[in-house]
Amino acid sequence: MFTFLKRFGVGAVLVTSLATVRPALGQNFIPGVSPFFQIRPGLNVSQAAFNTALRGQSLQTFPPYAFPGGGWGNGFGGLGGGLGGGLGLGGGLGYGGGYGGYLTSYYDPSPGNTLRGSAELTKAQGEFIIDQQRTLTMREQRRGEKIKNDRAKFDLETYMREHTPSAEELRLRNIKERVMRSRNNPPVTEITSAKALNDLLQDINSMQARGDTAQLRTFSSPLNEDTLKHVNVTKGQGNIGLLKNEGRLTWPVALSSIDFKEDRERINSLVRDAVSQAGFNGQVDSGSISQLITDTDRMRTRLRKTGTDLPPSLYIDANVFLNNLDDAIRALQQPDVGSFFTGKYALKAKTIPELVNYMTAHGLQFAPAVPGDESAYLALQQALAAYDRAVNPNIEKEVAAKR
Repeated sequence: MFTFLKRFGVGAVLVTSLATVRPALGQNFIPGVSPFFQIRPGLNVSQAAFNTALRGQSLQTFPPYAFPGGGWGNGFGGLGGGLGGGLGLGGGLGYGGGYGGYLTSYYDPSPGNTLRGSAELTKAQGEFIIDQQRTLTMREQRRGEKIKNDRAKFDLETYMREHTPSAEELRLRNIKERVMRSRNNPPVTEITSAKALNDLLQDINSMQARGDTAQLRTFSSPLNEDTLKHVNVTKGQGNIGLLKNEGRLTWPVALSSIDFKEDRERINSLVRDAVSQAGFNGQVDSGSISQLITDTDRMRTRLRKTGTDLPPSLYIDANVFLNNLDDAIRALQQPDVGSFFTGKYALKAKTIPELVNYMTAHGLQFAPAVPGDESAYLALQQALAAYDRAVNPNIEKEVAAKR
């Protein structure tokens, strides 16, 4: 009995003394784990947890790739394994299972393991420095490649800028190409519309202005005066070609029917009156011009309604006539329209140079042909083209050299 009481008293004193022991500095109480269980002599569970946390904070100062085999995961896995082993032992001895079922590694305090860890950490630091230097080298290489690409881009832009023709060069080349087209069998439509004639007129005039035709003083380029009578000229907009016969209009078949009789007679009267005003007064009053515009528009509207019953050729001829009539009305609105009817702007020249000089001095250009003038335009185009080839024989070579 005394022995039992003696043992009980010693145990009570031991329990009381253990209850009054304060944790050492840095120890934290872990719920569910005895704070007095020692993983090894002098290291209990709380102190081990504190040491692990402190080691983790230290390792956080290193980048993840400084640790071989997976970065932070393996580093903390090893630490967790050491702590787990201790907890497992504690659970087995003090609490009948504890956390031993979850943590399977154990702490190895041998000097060899400590040196191995230090060596791996040193190796990781060395690899980090190597990777850092490699990154810097790759950055410099990329910078060098960027400089190289910038230089190549600059050289390309310089090359394109030096070999790209300017707007003025393109304009002059287009003029020369138009001249080549206008003197080398252009389409008939470009001749009768006066486009080809004006291209050749401009080129010959520019060559004469530069004094490049001295060698052509003996060049024979006669013109037929009867041909020039059927060539229309203009100064600005419009074309009086349809009114040259004292204002007497020759109506096409499609517009000669009874349906257009009223409009036709009114337009005939207005046109003859406008030509008389232009010849005597040099101008046409605005009332006559407005009435001509109104009657012509009404006739065009009626033609569109009845044109489905006409053959295509007759319908086209009627449209061409109305378009020429519109050009004549625009010509009647010019301030100096009287000069077209008094003979001031009549073409009178015996050679191409005389014709070019006359038209340049009066600011004239060729106007489109009206029905019946086509053969005169074809003959004049051939004469202008022959003279232009003699004046500027190297234009084909110049254009070919710049392509």
